[in-house]
Amino acid sequence: MPDFKYADGDMAAKYSSDAYSYPEFTKAAILEMHRQVGVAKPAEDGLMYRGLMIRHLVMPNRVGGSNKILKWIADNLPKDTYINLMSQYRPMYKAFEYKEISRGITKAEFKEVVDYAKSLGFTNLDIQNWFKD
Repeated sequence: MPDFKYADGDMAAKYSSDAYSYPEFTKAAILEMHRQVGVAKPAEDGLMYRGLMIRHLVMPNRVGGSNKILKWIADNLPKDTYINLMSQYRPMYKAFEYKEISRGITKAEFKEVVDYAKSLGFTNLDIQNWFKD
């Protein structure tokens, strides 16, 4: 279950230790994972033991590029790919040094991403309940 956090290398570099190539490596890894194991399929007991499920943490002020990430998934993987949209972003450590990520996300920001994911036609969205302290 890979995380796809940033669509833009500059944002990845700014907030995650100079990781300029994060989006390219993440995309390549996700495509390879899909090639190897395909889309996750629940077993008879309802659990998933094999297959691709992508996690995405929605960040404040569209910093992570959620819509770009979802569009890339829609363009490159089957619509039944499991996508876990997470709302629990909380600023930690050095996040307070950057105004744009120094707060949690708003309900409106999360809803915008969820609505966009639905509009792309994904059939297996795992939408986290609204997370609030």
